[in-house]
This record gives sequence, structure tokens and C-alpha cells, in this order.
Amino acid sequence: MTMSNNQNWYRLDNSALIYPAVMRRDWAAVFRVSITLSDSIDPSVLQRALEDTVKRIPAFRLSLHRGLFWFYLDTNRHMPHVEPDVLNPCKKIEQDENEGYLFRVRYYRSRIALEVFHSITDGTGAMIFLKTLAARYLMLLGHPIEAVEGVLDCDQPPLPDEMEDSHSRYAQFKHIEKRRESKAYHPRMVRQPVHTLNIITGSMPVEQVRQRAKALDVTINDYLAGALCYAFYQLQKQEGRKRQYPVKVSVPINMRTFHPSETLRNFSLFINPGIDPKYGDFTFEEIVQQIHHFMRLRLNKKYLNAVLSANVGNQKNRFTRIAPLFIKNIVMDIAYRLYGESRYSVALSNLGVMKTPPSMAPFVERFDFIMGPPRTNLHGATAVSYKDILYVTISSVVEETDAERLLFTELVKRGISVKIESNHF
Repeated sequence: MTMSNNQNWYRLDNSALIYPAVMRRDWAAVFRVSITLSDSIDPSVLQRALEDTVKRIPAFRLSLHRGLFWFYLDTNRHMPHVEPDVLNPCKKIEQDENEGYLFRVRYYRSRIALEVFHSITDGTGAMIFLKTLAARYLMLLGHPIEAVEGVLDCDQPPLPDEMEDSHSRYAQFKHIEKRRESKAYHPRMVRQPVHTLNIITGSMPVEQVRQRAKALDVTINDYLAGALCYAFYQLQKQEGRKRQYPVKVSVPINMRTFHPSETLRNFSLFINPGIDPKYGDFTFEEIVQQIHHFMRLRLNKKYLNAVLSANVGNQKNRFTRIAPLFIKNIVMDIAYRLYGESRYSVALSNLGVMKTPPSMAPFVERFDFIMGPPRTNLHGATAVSYKDILYVTISSVVEETDAERLLFTELVKRGISVKIESNHF
């Protein structure tokens, strides 16, 4: 994120630009990470911890504003407030709530939840904020916590690199990758009322999933993406359509694994592996292997830099720079409808293994990750693991639970023990 001369306002990073332009009354790219502690939350202590955390992480101390040519972020001089949790999370964050902040902190029993508008950060940045907040909360209760494993020291000043627009810094423009993708399959289901989010989580032993993935010589993420793709492939077959569309899973890639970036802003790209039924029937194993090889082909620094350069190049285009904001919004909205969610069936965002400082571990029961309602798609999937348990969550805006049933039933068939939880039963 680029800082102005007065150090009060900031340009949105490349990933962030799309979200203010395409948000609607019932949608605004909000996701949620949460941590469950061993004891009930004291809201007054949590409020103090939040105030300390936003001072340490200025990437979150922002509000969104409309300029002549771009949306921009301004330093928020107020303080956010903690609030009780709700049944249907990830509702659009309105400008007039929570002192204009682009995130919420909610609590319920022993759980602390952070809901974030995607324009300020990605899953990695959000989890660092959440762990820092939880660590500060425990410290205010008298428990010393080390500033390691993604926990920042609230008594230290922010680092300039945490505010960096890493997209612009690492785009090399040696080659620009023009991505041409066909439309993907989308289920025909009945939408729930606005702001209703159905959440179903399957918790399972990490080791069981690791063994099944190892048997196919793939990663856990490949295996989960393959299982999700297989569920939607079966869903399409059950619908009995004459035309069978490609089934694709959109997978975010944390670019910090390819570049030495310390940014707490967005720094992710997306790739969409999957299968095309026009080539014939696919088994579960074939789909997993297809996704594995697709991922290995594209998970390299040169290809991802070409995609990164294409994204940043669009932002730096002369026409794009001089066009008024309302024109940009129209163009980006059309582009998102044509080339955004229409190009994949479901997204799977995996934050991987959560680690905490050793002194913090006895107080932490679990982590959760929830994708908010998609704009046009019906489902979103996430994964995160902690203390040998993998939590796979599907959030949806529809009445039917066929996709969830197909996914978790298939995992059970393959010898994985799955415990089901939901916000509605």
C-alpha cells in the first residue's frame, strides 16, 4: 500500500481495487477468521486488547473513501468497538457502522471472531491480526505471550514493510499472462433470504487426510480441492443437464511464499484447477490427480509473476488511470461478471496449519475460517487446521445442502472420520 506525502491516506493495493467497485447492497466480500479460547471472553478486556492491536497494525486502522479517479483508504482517528456475535455472520460492513472501520470484532462465549472486508487484507493478514488480538487479550489477563508465530508485539511500533503494496513491488512485466478460461458449472439451487449464511463445518483428524493424500502422492490441499471438485462434478451429473460444463475450484495462492514480503495487506493470486466432463467420466482419483498436476504446473514463481504483472498492468493502463471512478466501476463490474466467479464453481481457501506461541497454546482450543457469501456463486469453502484437527467449512446462500453432503460423505467413504457442525442445527 502506497503512502501519501502526509501519511494519512493510502492507495488500495491491486487485489483490493475490485471489491469496492463491484460490491452490492447484499454483498461486499467479507470473510471471517476466529479463535476459540479455553475460558469465556471478558468484553471489556477484549475492547482494551482491540484498541492496542489497531494501534500496532495500522493496515487495519482505515476507512474507505471515494475519490475522483480511485477509491482510497484514510487513517481512521476513532476506535473500533467489540460486539456480540450473530447467527448469520459476514454481512456487508456498512460505512456508518463501527466508526467507519472495515472490519468487526465479535465475541461469543469463549470465541473471538474477526470479520474483514477483503479490500484491507487477505487471510494471512487477517490471521496475524486475530492472533495478535488474542495474544494481547491474554496478556491483559496476566498471561505473558511471546511475539512469535504470527503474533506481533503491541508495545513495538509498526514496521513500514507491513504497509507495502507488494503487488506493485514484485510485478516484473517480463511477460504478461493473458488468462482465457471457459465458464464453469454452477448449481441450480434456491437462494435463501438476503444475509442468511448457512455454515457447515466438518472436523476431521489431519493425519487421516494426510494418509489419504499421501497414498495418491498429492498434498492435503490438492486432496481437499479434488474432493470438493468431485462433489460438484457429482452434483452436476445428478442435475442431468444436456450440456456439462467444466467443474473448477478457485484456489488462492499466498504470494508471500514466493517473495520476501512482510505486508499485512493483500498479496494473493488465484488459480482455477478442475476438470472438463467433455473428455468423459472422471473418477475421484483422476480428479485429484488432475488438480495436483495443474497446481504443480502453475505453482512456480515465473508463471505467477506473469499473472501478477498482468493484474498490475491493467491498473497502470493509461486509460484506466485517467478514467473517472464511475466509469472504472462500470467496467470492473462488467469484467467481474464476465471473468470473475463465472470462471469457477466454488472457491477453496486453505490457511494451512495454525501455530501459536508456546505460552499461548494452552489457552487456545481451535481456529475457524469462514468465507462470506459469494456475489454470484452459491458456495464457498475454507480449510484450517490446529492441534491435529482439520476444519473444512462450506458456507452457502442456498437452502439445499447437497454439495456439503456429497463432499463429507465421500470423505467418510474413504476412511476419514468427520464430525459435522452447523450454525443452523
